[in-house]
Amino acid sequence: MTTSAVSFLQASGKPFRTYETQIEGIDFSTIDIGAYFAEQMGMPGEKVYKSLIAKAQGQLVMGLVPVTRKISLKQLALAVDKKKATMVAPAEAEELSGSVIGGISPFGLKTDMPVVIDKGAFAHPTIAVSGGSRELKVEVTPTDVVELVGAIVADIAID
Repeated sequence: MTTSAVSFLQASGKPFRTYETQIEGIDFSTIDIGAYFAEQMGMPGEKVYKSLIAKAQGQLVMGLVPVTRKISLKQLALAVDKKKATMVAPAEAEELSGSVIGGISPFGLKTDMPVVIDKGAFAHPTIAVSGGSRELKVEVTPTDVVELVGAIVADIAID
């Protein structure tokens, strides 16, 4: 499967691995999407990262945190030199990213925005993020996320 995220990664020349997950017949409104994908990939949830889009005083920003944790909007805002942030509505996140919820990737975004990755990602040699669709995930190194999208590293995950 080719998505804008996969095309972006292929053009970068950086190594990555893809995972196709089963989504047919799954009601995403009734399950923990992140836990489901982690199970499908056979990975611990701490290595599977979700992409969340917020506005920090009018500036769009994406935060990457493990599916097992929540995002600190205050820390996300501080990472981009703002005082506070609020999540964008799911429909707006889909429009801004060009992907559906559960498929939003930091790679090949439709709308340019800073990306902040939780520093905990660096406890793992690789992490998985969305590959641009719900059924596709990509495994990359945290360092490559920083290099490829200019991600800011900050302590943004909370329990």
